[in-house]
Amino acid sequence: MKTKSWLAVLSCTSLLVLAACSGNSGDSVPPGKSSAVAPQTEGSKGNKLLDKPITIHVLSTDTSPPVNTKSPVFDYIFERTNVRLDLELAATNYAQRAQTIVATNSLPDVMKIPNGSPYFAEAAKNGLFLPLDDYMADLPNLSKIMKQDKEIEKNKVDGKLYSFPVLGQWKLQLAQAPMMRVDLLQELGLSVPKTFNELYQVLKKMKEKYPDSIPFTSREGAKNLLRPLAFALGSGNRMYFDPAIDGGKYVYGQAHPEFKAVLEYVHKLYAEKLLDPDYAVNTGDQMKEKLSAGKAFFYYDNNSFGVNFNTALLASNPKAKFDLLPLMQNDRGQTRNWMYAKDWLHHFVISAKAKNPKEIVKFFDWLYSDEGTLITNYGIEGKHFKMVGGKPVIEESVIKEFANTKDPYRYMQNTLGVGFLAFSLNVDEHPMAVVSPPELSKWAEQIVPDKGYVYELFDPPFTSAESAKLKTLQSKVDTLVDQEMDKFIIGTRPLSDYDKFIQQLKDSGALEIEKIYNDAYVRLMQQSK
Repeated sequence: MKTKSWLAVLSCTSLLVLAACSGNSGDSVPPGKSSAVAPQTEGSKGNKLLDKPITIHVLSTDTSPPVNTKSPVFDYIFERTNVRLDLELAATNYAQRAQTIVATNSLPDVMKIPNGSPYFAEAAKNGLFLPLDDYMADLPNLSKIMKQDKEIEKNKVDGKLYSFPVLGQWKLQLAQAPMMRVDLLQELGLSVPKTFNELYQVLKKMKEKYPDSIPFTSREGAKNLLRPLAFALGSGNRMYFDPAIDGGKYVYGQAHPEFKAVLEYVHKLYAEKLLDPDYAVNTGDQMKEKLSAGKAFFYYDNNSFGVNFNTALLASNPKAKFDLLPLMQNDRGQTRNWMYAKDWLHHFVISAKAKNPKEIVKFFDWLYSDEGTLITNYGIEGKHFKMVGGKPVIEESVIKEFANTKDPYRYMQNTLGVGFLAFSLNVDEHPMAVVSPPELSKWAEQIVPDKGYVYELFDPPFTSAESAKLKTLQSKVDTLVDQEMDKFIIGTRPLSDYDKFIQQLKDSGALEIEKIYNDAYVRLMQQSK
């Protein structure tokens, strides 16, 4: 009975979410960027995109669960475009592998380069990637989007576009946000914390009640722990954009006195065993296991994880519930938090040595079209989804197939070979809203109107000289930060040394890095006017 009723909720949610996006009812659109798409007229005529079939070898990232590269969706893409995708997906050490491939100029036809990869700009300047500016006549769909989405300008190198960016056509807004077992607040008679000092007191009470517990856990070391926390506490981790400084500027967080308060707070949590003693070595799976098993009660990370923790906890404790906390005030009187940017801006680059470059360009532009966006996010019409009122609705049989998996959304998407984790460049996250428990949409509705949440900003585009200088400076400064953050948190280096550490960072070039970033940002703003 529970399964049937849950499936009914999902089916109704599917229709409600998509109907709300039609723009005809007068109701507000769900959190995101734009409504779901209908197939373009040309796609319904049966015309293939290319006259002759080609195969494109694409190297990209894999995930867990693995993407099904044999999905019938890829056969359907071939039917619609004459393009056979030879997908090679790497699940481990992808960043290092991609860097090695670029360094040795042994690129496949197309490869994904994660946003922020320091070698991207240099490789583009050295002629390894196909310059897309030479093919603008074959890019009608991307060109149209670029006129509206100025963030794509940040993917350019010396004013030229060398990659197809991963964009958010419609996003269910998520954030690295404070998530807590609110049932324990009720059990212990505690109020929802409104400040970070109150959060400390709450975690302390939880530890007193459950001494074997880990009140606060995290993953992937100090870098991921500090990324959301430092900004929320009034500073920022490494290079970040601070809207509260001089109308908005880039700052190297650790090089300023405000960061000391961040470390004092985190060190206090660690010293009193409120922060996971294994925070520095926890993998993502280890963090999730502790939260799913009821061993940990709070995390400051991707809020969408909470729906899976709630499902896992339900069997052993029906009252257990993770919920999104309201943003907490820091000691500077600020209430602020990052939310994920609307676009990912990962790069898909075409090798300058690829055969059929014009045809590859046309295919990748098709991925941004209405038809390409629909297929790469929903699959095959009549098999995986149907059109209702001009909007795609996931078939109930598909929802049912994945309803009892550990992560219904990701298992569905990766098995079908669609969506962000598979091969969509214009990502529509309506399926996440439909397949996930209703809390996820509720949390998105809390995040979007809260003025304390601000979008993360990606790096501005740099000149060749700036990129070369940054490579040298960041190697020195980031290495120092990597070496010392855990020492300050754990206490093997006293916080009384922090002023000396700030000077070390400045001597190594932290303020020079800031100047390069801010000069580039000012230049970008002037170009965008």
